[in-house]
Amino acid sequence: MRANITLALSKLTVYRLLALLRNVIQMFTGNALFASSPFTVAQMEAKHEEYDAAIAAANEGGPAQRKHRDKVTAEVMDMLRIQADYVRSVCNGDAAKLATSGFTLAKRPEPIEEVGISGNVVARNSSKPNTVKISWGKAVGGRMSRLEVTDTDPNLPSTVWTTVGITSRHSMEVGDRELYKAYYFRVIALGKTTEGKPSDVVIGRAA
Repeated sequence: MRANITLALSKLTVYRLLALLRNVIQMFTGNALFASSPFTVAQMEAKHEEYDAAIAAANEGGPAQRKHRDKVTAEVMDMLRIQADYVRSVCNGDAAKLATSGFTLAKRPEPIEEVGISGNVVARNSSKPNTVKISWGKAVGGRMSRLEVTDTDPNLPSTVWTTVGITSRHSMEVGDRELYKAYYFRVIALGKTTEGKPSDVVIGRAA
């Protein structure tokens, strides 16, 4: 997967923007990879000094000084955007090269994990009254399991499944069941970002 850098300049305070410009200057200095950048290190240094002075003047001055600071802020943002576009074109998605630019690497989205189906689902009587014990096997990619139950025909499209609980274990006891009544159970494996398909349905009865 190709890497990228992130800017989000409008979210940065003037001090963080100044720090970003300083970081880019430091990383560009002596870096042959970016020798032909649109702005030279000397030009960025001059803009950094101007921006630093404008921020200090705005803190102690009035509307005119703040207006000037805002003008220089826009100029710094434009400079950084242009430099960032140049960096992207030179690095062509190479994370190692991008990391030498002084810009922040964009977070890569985590790949969607495929989660398997829980197998070997078994319903047994529990030693506890009015309770059914359900156990199942581990599913590929599963971190947790959700146990669901219904007391109607699971093949009907109108059937509603109710979550009994979510667990990291591979068994669960379900209490408060009517004696000898048929309950239908299924298990759904849960991954970090996705979930698997429901397991085979098993019938359990409390005794």
